[in-house]
Amino acid sequence: MTEIFLATSLIVTLVVGLSIVLVKLRRVLIPDVDLLVNVNQTLNLVARRGDRLLGVLHDAGVGIPAACGGSGTCGLCRVTVTGEGAGEPQATEHGVLSPRERRDHIRLACQTRLRGDCAVTVPDDFIGAGEAIPATVVATRMLAPLIREITVDLPPDHGGDFSAGDFMQVIAPPYTLDFATLETDPAFSEAWDIAGWRSLKASSPKPVTRAYSLANRPEDAGKAVFNIRLAVPPAGKEDSLPPGLVSSWMFGLKVGDAIRLSGPYGEFHVQPTQREMVFVGGGVGMAPLRAMIHQQLGRGTHRSIQFFYGARSVADLFYSEEFQDLAMQHGNFSWTPALSDPAPGDRWLGTTGFVHDVLRRSMEGHPAPEDCEYYLCGPPVMISAVLTTLDKLGVPRGQIFYDDFGG
Repeated sequence: MTEIFLATSLIVTLVVGLSIVLVKLRRVLIPDVDLLVNVNQTLNLVARRGDRLLGVLHDAGVGIPAACGGSGTCGLCRVTVTGEGAGEPQATEHGVLSPRERRDHIRLACQTRLRGDCAVTVPDDFIGAGEAIPATVVATRMLAPLIREITVDLPPDHGGDFSAGDFMQVIAPPYTLDFATLETDPAFSEAWDIAGWRSLKASSPKPVTRAYSLANRPEDAGKAVFNIRLAVPPAGKEDSLPPGLVSSWMFGLKVGDAIRLSGPYGEFHVQPTQREMVFVGGGVGMAPLRAMIHQQLGRGTHRSIQFFYGARSVADLFYSEEFQDLAMQHGNFSWTPALSDPAPGDRWLGTTGFVHDVLRRSMEGHPAPEDCEYYLCGPPVMISAVLTTLDKLGVPRGQIFYDDFGG
């Protein structure tokens, strides 16, 4: 027993001693000193080695958008970074940024860990725009099993500055949520029971910010309208993958609840031309496209507008009656919903297939698809498929505008 005790003590002593030596070596080799991040040559921020650039910018009130929780998939937090302090692009960035963007020093702020001083360039309206706007939820309704429309009243001095296609940042406070307490529309209760979503729980020990597109129509002045998709883990992954932090909190909001926002922001807008417009959407990519279409029709545009929207089944299709009414009221607007996997009980007589295939079949009959403008918003896989389709149709990339975080 004595030998075992001595051996154990020796091992513990060696491990502890080695750990102390490694910590001291790290402090010598990697000094924990302040780093300087210069933003737009006007704002100097202090950071620490190893900090993520997105967090440094957000802490300083620089409203860089983010929708994927820092996983590097949405691509919204693109910034220009110069200086060796940003290191080399990560593998996740190679999957999102084009070779040209990487040559032009474009980086994803959420994937950039600081190693030294650097200079960052962001749109000027992001600086100081992170100040939170207090608002109040005035309406909430489920549009699909995992999609909820949330409408909030904005203060009078923040109610009229939207451009269709803009987004806002939503700031969720620390919270704990049991999905069993969520109110669900009776029309979707069976889907929730079958999927077992009521057993889920979500929580965040600190505030979290995400970007959400605005689904506003002209008659929604003074309000912000969001289409929120509740991010649930895939079946079988409930124990290893948590639900979306901000989407869970927003799904639990009720009329009268307070909410904090910042913005609006955005560069995804209708171009001031006379070209025909083709909109292609999926999931909650509906939001900015809905806003753009309502804005254009409300202004009395004579431009031809086509809207192709992809969903899996009738349960996932929303605002359909609204767009049917618009098509009846406006001869220059057409609405084509497409279901990729309609349920047997859907009795669907409309268009079927993936939305990029439906788009291809339609535009192949167009006399000049390469002369149209295309506005896309939805899941990244949908955007990729549509871009490939448009490339085959000979559409120049300069006539394609998209956001790929809305799905």
